[in-house]
Formats: sequence, C-alpha cells, structure tokens
Amino acid sequence: MVKKINVLGIDDHAVVLEGYHSIFRSLDGFDEVRFTKAHDCRSGSEVIYTHKDDPFDVAVLDYSMPPFPEKHLYSGEDMAMLLRQAMPSCKIIMMTMHNNISVLSSILEKVRPEGFINKSDCSCTELMEAFKAVLQGATYFSETVAAFMARQESGMLLEELDIKIILLLANGIKTCNLNKYIPLSESSIEKRKYRIKRLLNISGGDEELIRRARALGYI
Repeated sequence: MVKKINVLGIDDHAVVLEGYHSIFRSLDGFDEVRFTKAHDCRSGSEVIYTHKDDPFDVAVLDYSMPPFPEKHLYSGEDMAMLLRQAMPSCKIIMMTMHNNISVLSSILEKVRPEGFINKSDCSCTELMEAFKAVLQGATYFSETVAAFMARQESGMLLEELDIKIILLLANGIKTCNLNKYIPLSESSIEKRKYRIKRLLNISGGDEELIRRARALGYI
C-alpha cells in the first residue's frame, strides 16, 4: 500500500518553502509527498477552504506573513486557528523569528501547536528531527520556545512594571531618574532591579540586563 502525506506550507519566502518541501521528501516512510504552497493569508485561506474535503496531515506556518484584512486574517496564528476549525486533525508546526513573550504565549495558549520552532534555533537537521517527531505523534519545541515555557511554568516571567524599567534603561534613562517615569521611590526601584537580575540570573550591570532581556524576548 502506498503511504502518502499531504503537507501545507505557508511562508512568504519561496526558498523557505522549497527547503521544507525538500525535508519532507527526504523523510523515510512515505512513498508520496504532496506539498501545497501558499505565500500569504489570502492564498493560504483559499487553499484551506478548497481542501476541506481533502485535509492536510501537517501544516508548517510562518508567524509573519502578508495579511488578508477582508477576512480578519493577519498572521500565521490566525491561519493556524483557521486550520484548527477547518481541519481539526491537521498537525500544526509554527515557525517564527519572534522571541517576544506576547507572541510566544499567545501561540502556545490559543493554537497549542504540535511543533513550535524559532527559526534562529534550528539547522536543517534539527528541522528534519522536528518534522519527524510531529509526524510520529510527539510534540517538538525549539530551544527558545522551550526556555520560555520553562520560565512560564516556574513563574519567572517578569511583570509589566519590570519590563517598563528595562525599557527605560534601554532608552538611556539612568536609575536615579526612573522615579520620574514610574510611581516608585528610588530605593524601591533598586530593590525591583535586584529582583529582576536574580530572576534573569544576571550578576552584571544595566547593559547586561538589557542584553539578557532582549535575548529572552522581554523587550
């Protein structure tokens, strides 16, 4: 019996889609790979609607793509939610360059993807392992996403006021002047900065704090 796999890829970079297609073709266990491509929310939604009676087994969606405002589709997250409604059995792999906590948390909470990969984390070999894992019924989260999930589970996410302090520091505001922008005394700000550094495991000064916060997607 011929074993087929039906894949959807949505990304506004043609070379990226070709790469995904090549990886799926190289996977063992499938005699035929049908790979359907779309490049934005408009073409992606059209493909999904026209394949309702022939659903995809797996979809690889980039978070950032040209929107389709007429249908209130603005991102890969919206496309993933559309897929969840139209094809509940389709496994979803989200791809993104973002490490912003609001983007990561929204995708994890709303989409609950079988795979979630930060593009900066993965080589072609790692992508192949990720695609294999998802197709075999497992979940796969790349390093950046897994680290965020660990911080979330441990309660180590920064509060809104913490992030505001870091943003002000990143904009060149000195600690002694922060109380002009936020309703805390200078001593309270110092205590909060100390707590932030402990949470982020930082022993250095403000520049290290800013770099670490940026790397973790807080700013």
